[in-house]
Amino acid sequence: MALRIETPFTNEHFAAFCQKMVGQPYWYGTTGNRATESLLRRKTAQYPSHYTSSRKARYVRDIQNKAIVCDCIGGSKAYAWTGGGDSLIKALSSGESFSSRYGANGCPDKSANGMFSYAKSKGMPNGAIKTLPDLPGVALWKDGHVGYTVGGGWCVEWRSFSYGCVKTKIAQRNFQHWFYLPFINYGESEIVLRDVKRGMTGADVMNMQKRLIAAGYPLSMYGADGDFGKETEEALKKFQADNGLKSDGVYGEATREKMDALLKTEPETPKEEDAKRQKIVVIRSNGGNVNVRYGNGTEYEKAFEAENYAQYEFVAASENGWNAIKTENAVLWVSGKYSYLEER
Repeated sequence: MALRIETPFTNEHFAAFCQKMVGQPYWYGTTGNRATESLLRRKTAQYPSHYTSSRKARYVRDIQNKAIVCDCIGGSKAYAWTGGGDSLIKALSSGESFSSRYGANGCPDKSANGMFSYAKSKGMPNGAIKTLPDLPGVALWKDGHVGYTVGGGWCVEWRSFSYGCVKTKIAQRNFQHWFYLPFINYGESEIVLRDVKRGMTGADVMNMQKRLIAAGYPLSMYGADGDFGKETEEALKKFQADNGLKSDGVYGEATREKMDALLKTEPETPKEEDAKRQKIVVIRSNGGNVNVRYGNGTEYEKAFEAENYAQYEFVAASENGWNAIKTENAVLWVSGKYSYLEER
């Protein structure tokens, strides 16, 4: 089985690509292009404030050296658009041509700020720089600029025209946030074990919310939306109080361990008097199956499809008319348009 560092689109492989690019020049607005006269003419016309006459001698030297050029966010585009960067790295020494396909492999053509916003919109883990995991291949952001971690407190960044692609100490730079790139596979580390609290967003928040719902603490207004707000904080505090934990609203190690133990425990058999008052959600449709989701809206991921007339234990109803149902492994949601309540 291939090592992750040898496998394209893993975070380890991406970090190795970045390190192999150290020493290559920075050209604004480029995405892993071979430096040529025609490229220089196009970019000068497109970005005249960057391609000034005072820089021309250096650009000509880069062309003579057959360099491969990127800007900061262009480094990640170069990797994705060339199918994982292997052909591009080979071309560094061989001078051979390589192919690049615009927008390939799930990497959109975004600016540094645009890629940061895009990653957050996709629910990718992200946070303030003080919560940065020591993991290679994580993107670092400050306004207008990105770099990429390579482990041990170091990053690679296509820093500027003057510096080119360099390896720098993260602590000596002023990055403000970190985020996972949507087109990179971060493996088992995809859910970062950081302490999660109000105001944070990301896939780890969504994962915690799903587990909170599965433990019987429904988030009726917003569901598992990856945004740690007031509703999530109140539900988490209630979980903590009910389980003898410090009710501080922080999803840390002790709370994770308690939730792990709870979700691995078989549910108790309901008492007879409770069963008599049990509410049932019945699936109804015009013949097809109905989508059951992780949150109370169509924007949430589909968990499975329920058959017409299937029945589930009722948990709660949200303000927008969706019903929370208890399944074998989790508390999930179904639209009120395709379900109704029965009391047994």
